[in-house]
Amino acid sequence: MKKLMIALALVGLGSLGVNAQTTSIETPSKYRVATNSFWSNWYIQVGVDMSLQNPYGCDFSEVFPKGDSWGVNVAAGKWFTPGLGLRLKLNWENGIIKNDNNRPVNGGWTPDFEAGGYGAIYGDVQFNLSNMFFGYNENRVWNFIPYVGAGVVRNFDTSNYVPTLGAGIENTWKVSKLLNIYLDVAYRFTTKNFTGVAEGSGKNGTSGYLVGEVGVQFNLGKSTWTKAVSVDAYNALAASSEEALAKLRSDLDRERQINADLRAQLAKQPKQTETKVNVVTSAPTSVFFNLNSTKLQSKKDLVNLESLATTIKNSGCKVVIAGSADSKTGSSAYNQKLSEGRAKAVADELVNLGVSRDKIEVKGIGGVNDVTPYTLNRRAVIELK
Repeated sequence: MKKLMIALALVGLGSLGVNAQTTSIETPSKYRVATNSFWSNWYIQVGVDMSLQNPYGCDFSEVFPKGDSWGVNVAAGKWFTPGLGLRLKLNWENGIIKNDNNRPVNGGWTPDFEAGGYGAIYGDVQFNLSNMFFGYNENRVWNFIPYVGAGVVRNFDTSNYVPTLGAGIENTWKVSKLLNIYLDVAYRFTTKNFTGVAEGSGKNGTSGYLVGEVGVQFNLGKSTWTKAVSVDAYNALAASSEEALAKLRSDLDRERQINADLRAQLAKQPKQTETKVNVVTSAPTSVFFNLNSTKLQSKKDLVNLESLATTIKNSGCKVVIAGSADSKTGSSAYNQKLSEGRAKAVADELVNLGVSRDKIEVKGIGGVNDVTPYTLNRRAVIELK
């Protein structure tokens, strides 16, 4: 009679565990991410470039090829969202066009290219159109990033400081999580004082330079974003979870009352030889975890574990805990370690609730993709034997 009572309780608890896992979870939108800390999503860039200068008073055709120079660039930047970032860049060129105002324009003026060069500092506002139009995807290889910016340029030959405005397009290609290759093309406008020429001494009124740059980008620290559900979806899920938890508590109270009634009836029965009855095992129960976490956080899971611990201690049965991770989390080795940690966390909680450790079998099955959405694979499955 007593074992029959335990069997009924186990069946009831198993059905509750199955029902608790049917709560709908929204798949996060690719256009919505959680905010990172200030120290996340930083990067540095190192590159080389060719600058084709177009000084005030000279057609572009007259400059090439004498107007080209070579330089180096160092930049640091931060993405505040997947689509918006800021960058600070330092640039040095090994040469610059020297424009002598005393040389006659009508005599077929051609600018001289002399050593000395120029240095510049730019501040750019970047727009990652790949993320803006197609949504954030940490596995995307190519990103298309236009930008606008302003800065200051110093002509080392004339010792002039002049402001600059510009726009450009940066393309990046992902090599690894921490390394990108980039190609950057920009045009920077400056004033006529950049080369010291007087207004009206040439054929046009523009001054600036076209820059083509290639280099490598090193991502610092955390460089990815975590997708997030909307506030409405989160509130709906929280309300649904609270409702399920209330129902679970009500069902558990009913099961406890049934057990109490059965014990009372058993106490009234005359003593007799106990007949062995096979215990019916419960359906598997799942405990879910956050990404990269082995910490138990859900109150619902703790209530389930408390009831399971009582059942195990009363019945003397054994329990098998199989931890898993979703296959997208990390490498096979990392997922294996994470799955074992999740199983151990559940086992430790059962021990804290009074279950003997020698009745617990713990195993990790690594990264899996057994259920959808894939986030539900971040769990530990508990089965009574």
